[in-house]
Amino acid sequence: MSLRRKVSHFLALAVVAALVVGLMAGPASAKGMSAKKKAAVARQLKKAVKHHPSVIGKRWFLKKASLVNFKLPVTVRLRSSNSASNPNSANIDLGASLGQREIELGGKLAAEIVFHDSYDGGALGNVEVNILSGPKALSSTSVPLLWNSDVSQAGSSYDSTLLLAAGFPQSLLDATGHKVGCGDVHNANADANGNLRFGTGVLNSDGTPHFQPAPTGDGLGLPGVPIHQSTPTDTVLGYAPAHISTTNPLLVDNSIDAVQASKALSGTPSIDNNHVGGNPAPFPYSNQSTPGGFTEPPSAKDTVLRTNALSLTVAQSGVEINQATNTNGVVGSQNIVLGKSGGQANLFGDIPGKPGRGIDVTVNLATRINSILRIEDQDAFEPLIVGANWPAAVFSCGQVWTGGVQNYITGVHLSGSLKISPAITSDGHLRIAKATLQTPAPGGTPDVARVALAACLVPFSAYNQETGLNSVPNPVGNQLGDGTLVTSVLPVNGNLVAPTPAADCNAAPTQFVASSALPPSNVTSLLPPSTAGYTVTNSGSVASVAGDLRVVNVSADILVGDV
Repeated sequence: MSLRRKVSHFLALAVVAALVVGLMAGPASAKGMSAKKKAAVARQLKKAVKHHPSVIGKRWFLKKASLVNFKLPVTVRLRSSNSASNPNSANIDLGASLGQREIELGGKLAAEIVFHDSYDGGALGNVEVNILSGPKALSSTSVPLLWNSDVSQAGSSYDSTLLLAAGFPQSLLDATGHKVGCGDVHNANADANGNLRFGTGVLNSDGTPHFQPAPTGDGLGLPGVPIHQSTPTDTVLGYAPAHISTTNPLLVDNSIDAVQASKALSGTPSIDNNHVGGNPAPFPYSNQSTPGGFTEPPSAKDTVLRTNALSLTVAQSGVEINQATNTNGVVGSQNIVLGKSGGQANLFGDIPGKPGRGIDVTVNLATRINSILRIEDQDAFEPLIVGANWPAAVFSCGQVWTGGVQNYITGVHLSGSLKISPAITSDGHLRIAKATLQTPAPGGTPDVARVALAACLVPFSAYNQETGLNSVPNPVGNQLGDGTLVTSVLPVNGNLVAPTPAADCNAAPTQFVASSALPPSNVTSLLPPSTAGYTVTNSGSVASVAGDLRVVNVSADILVGDV
């Protein structure tokens, strides 16, 4: 055999051997690869994504990533949630009595994209999506639950019940713009110090009503509720203001028109607590159904019971929740075992066998719900007396917090599209893809998540930050030029909203609330079943409802890493 022929034969054998080795190096190479080598490959892949995010859609990248079951940590962040046209929304149907509510969404969740070996049964481009529990959370607007149209009716005022208690007839109050309600509780009616006026109705000699001007002469009525030394007939020493505005009403606003229809989520709870979704008339209403004789559709400002802006975290999987005995949850509902959150996606198009779905996931969420109550038509019989506790009148048209109730929103099924879309976001993060999700509707019927929800009804603390001062001070030496008390001696700081209480529903209330003649903390003590003939042992402090949750749209950026 010639030398040339021997060389050709050797090269041919070498090529064949190389092909055989190359073929065998596919799935087998991953199994023979050490953990150290796999870690090194994973680091290389992660580095490649950071330098050129579009490589995630390259076939060579997918093959290499699948060999080592590469996990890419990502953050799923909802887009444009802080805008007036927030595209992220859901509807929850609370049944015939409460109707449907629109909820806007924002926030972010931690997740992992896991690349699996196609030889293990996956299709090229298929990835597993794990949505992780942890501190990251979605957020929502407040959910309005109940309303009273007296709140915003024209000619109503926060001091109406106080004036009734003082002996002024309702006919006089109606005639002079002091109907029962909270129609004057907004910033346009506040004086230079942010205080509402307190009416002091009297009759002229001819029998016509009028109201005495304030001491400063800049408006009708007194600058607050009169404070007496020991009896209501004593000389007025000063005034306790009804403070509703602030130097920054955007951050702290107790006025009724602060509660408004808005899709935007600012990320600041004191603002988002006042946003009740994008529906300008959020409550069920029709001309054929007018509960309470309403003459107009109730608006957002008529809200008397709403939730806080919710923080929705991914629930820890594998945990059993016994809702049959859970005293701080949806009492009486079925037991549930929380499932894993996540699913699958395909980087090139639809998931095989799931036409029209490039991503398909299920999410299980946990959230604590605190209620915010607007006190309307408060019973008020006790005047402000120096040294006494602040009476219930201090909450006239004001707001209070309740304790929290643990809720779980499980089985939220979402599907939609996933598109590779590399970019640097405006805040400097690396985006590798965009996702658009909604509740699927196979056959035209939405696959809604059917959930049991609960909210607390028992007051716990003031909506504004309490100061710990629970008795009426002597105004002498503690008043402004118009006779109102300085903020440092008031029971609450009207310029600060209290953080959402960590206390459970039905916990003992703060001293300020407990001494103000609001309902006691332990409702069961009023109606003990063993002596009153009741057949149930629950206190009634928590209201539970069933709901059908449908996600209308979620638009999200998939960002590389922990953002």
